[in-house]
Amino acid sequence: KSAAAEKLEEALATLESNPDNLNSKERRSAKKKAEAIASEESGCDDVTVLMEWYELHKASSTTNNAAKEGKKKKGKKSNSNLASAVVEVLSESDKAKLQVAKNLNESITNLEKDDKLNAKERRSAKRKAEAIATEETGTEAKELLEWYEKIVPPVSTEDEKGKKTPYIVFVGQLSYSTTSEMLYKHFHATLGKDVITKESVKIRLLSDSKTKKSRGMAFVELESPETMYECLKMHLTHLDGRRINVERTAGGGATAKKARITTFRDKQTHYISKTMDEIITSFIKNGEIVPEELDEGVIGLCKRHSATVVEAALKEYVEEKKERKIKRETLGEKEEENLRNPSAFLTHMLGRIAEEGIGNSSKGKGRDK
Repeated sequence: KSAAAEKLEEALATLESNPDNLNSKERRSAKKKAEAIASEESGCDDVTVLMEWYELHKASSTTNNAAKEGKKKKGKKSNSNLASAVVEVLSESDKAKLQVAKNLNESITNLEKDDKLNAKERRSAKRKAEAIATEETGTEAKELLEWYEKIVPPVSTEDEKGKKTPYIVFVGQLSYSTTSEMLYKHFHATLGKDVITKESVKIRLLSDSKTKKSRGMAFVELESPETMYECLKMHLTHLDGRRINVERTAGGGATAKKARITTFRDKQTHYISKTMDEIITSFIKNGEIVPEELDEGVIGLCKRHSATVVEAALKEYVEEKKERKIKRETLGEKEEENLRNPSAFLTHMLGRIAEEGIGNSSKGKGRDK
């Protein structure tokens, strides 16, 4: 965890000094990738919490260096030791809250391992444990567990046998006719051969145990957090007539897994929304689109498509506006040649480019003015 935070700190400092003369878009992309890698390697979903912990950890390490000198310990530090710097500075009420959260987490873990309980008994015991924790802290159980994982996150990427935990994304909404090879080619064509290769990617298409037919879902196993981060860009792209979902998976017990997946989805939705806002803002800053030219409906639609599709559609939209302006100025065409409904026009472009693919769209076929 400390190493991941240190690497992120160095990466951010390098981006700030900008020795490679990156433009603002390239710096934002590099920053997001560095943060995603740090989050994956440290097990801490929130990089702000990670860096706050790191600052406290460095201060704590400096203070205790003299006392620790000469005392060499073998093996890796435990999760609680790594989080001790944060725990030490918590208020008394937060320390009490942390203990309740720890007890709840352990109770749920033990309940999931208890084979003597049936499903109904397990649910009942879990609800009771959650109710007690909520009563003692005044915080909903789900929120309490998420807070606990930020304070004491998992730090190892290896299992008990020393094998590396793979980086996996879940792909949903696939057509039943889509094969593993089609999915591979879709990722390979979009992300490039430097990111996606047969050696770096393993695809497991889920099928019905009886009919052996596809269930429209797949797991994609990757060799690094960098590749996983790139694959998340495939979210909401089109394949075989369907718009697919690409999301991070989460391990652990059922409760913790559900909470992590919800967190991942919320973060991904926020990231997509923020990215689309930045793309549209860049077109406004360049004077290619004026504020409020597009209505909220089409902006919301943009956030349901991949960034590559949105950028391609906006570029085509801007080019079409320029062409019509030239026609009016040079050929004296009527004012009606203006785009009568810009938002509807862009909506049509988004759908066409998403369906046909970037570079394959039939520009101008059957569209309204």
